[in-house]
Amino acid sequence: MTKIHIQKAFFGKDNCLKVTLNKDMECYFEFGTPKKDKGEGWNWKPVKFSDIELGDIILVLEGKKDGVNFFHDFKGEKTQIWIKKTEKFFSIKVRELSKGLSEGEQVVLREILKHAIVRMSIKI
Repeated sequence: MTKIHIQKAFFGKDNCLKVTLNKDMECYFEFGTPKKDKGEGWNWKPVKFSDIELGDIILVLEGKKDGVNFFHDFKGEKTQIWIKKTEKFFSIKVRELSKGLSEGEQVVLREILKHAIVRMSIKI
């Protein structure tokens, strides 16, 4: 069983953003949508982030940047991520999946990311 150090899910009506820091100190955002048949679970799109990328996301959450974009290529699968913030709205988009967070959720995400950066830097 994989040990998880951090896992927080931000559920919406028809989507979910899950943030996970695993035992290898790898941070993933997973974007989920419900499967077509109710009760069958979720489809997940995982994206791995470095500590520097998490720092850029925190800068957006704190209003020090309007947005950031990342481009990931994992085993030939290319993924572009857009993160934007206006005065009160924050959104993360991967392909056709988009997740907006309320102001309270933004605070929780910021604190989780700060903790994840510290944990990623400490090898036990």
